[in-house]
Amino acid sequence: MKCLKCSHEKFEVKRRKFTPEIKNQLLEVEVPCFVCKNCGSTLMDSEQMNVLRRAASDRYRESNTLLTSTQIVKYREDLRLSQAAFARYLNVGEASIKRWETYFIQDNSQDDHIRLKCDELYAETNYLNVYWKCQEPDIFSGNKKFNLEFFKQIALYLVAKTRESIIFLNKLHFYIDFYHFKKYGNSITGARYVPLKYGPCPDQYKIIYNSFEKNGVLNSRASNKYNTKIKPDLSVFDDSEKETIEYIYSLYALHGARYLYDLSHKEKGYIDTSECTFISYEYANSLKI
Repeated sequence: MKCLKCSHEKFEVKRRKFTPEIKNQLLEVEVPCFVCKNCGSTLMDSEQMNVLRRAASDRYRESNTLLTSTQIVKYREDLRLSQAAFARYLNVGEASIKRWETYFIQDNSQDDHIRLKCDELYAETNYLNVYWKCQEPDIFSGNKKFNLEFFKQIALYLVAKTRESIIFLNKLHFYIDFYHFKKYGNSITGARYVPLKYGPCPDQYKIIYNSFEKNGVLNSRASNKYNTKIKPDLSVFDDSEKETIEYIYSLYALHGARYLYDLSHKEKGYIDTSECTFISYEYANSLKI
């Protein structure tokens, strides 16, 4: 092997950064390659080129919230399936599996299909999304269909501003929706709330927050707390909704999480609603805030 620049024949393997372009997106990746000892030029054999292609492909997939090749392989291995059996399970050609596990990028619909068939949480969240879409607005949803995007943006805002545990975040969600209903006759997110041991909580909140974590919106830390991985976007809300969100946050900032936590246990809606049933938004009229 000779250097293409100086014809020197001595090389060493080093990691170097490259910026390949995939679908009009420049991506920076660092992979091993041969480096000329004389002039420092880089050279790659076919195996190293494949490593570069896969690394660039996975970087693109990560930046576009698609499953990486490693994640797809893990799904298959967790199911203890060969590539052929995995293809039959997904109802796709075996060639597709081989491509996705290397450097060929699946499209969004294919990615969604893989997740639905292989990720229990993703499938459950999808089911709930369908369920919520089929539910007509009523007094238990605050006269509004559940809006997962609105719930997500409020969750991001609360996590970023308070950094509290999910136990306290649930109380802030409750007060935001119920206070808005009290003032305007409808909730903001359309979430339904249930009376649990730790006070009123959004229905299926664990699945919702786990899906945010799985989809790269939040990441968990100790003591049931989270960090945001993207910035909240309150522009999706109208002025009255933003005022409500900021008002409930101001109560938290003034009195602290424990105050709202204790207060939520004294709310008539929480006390009067039996376990495993939804709290009616009619109780918003008797809120203690």
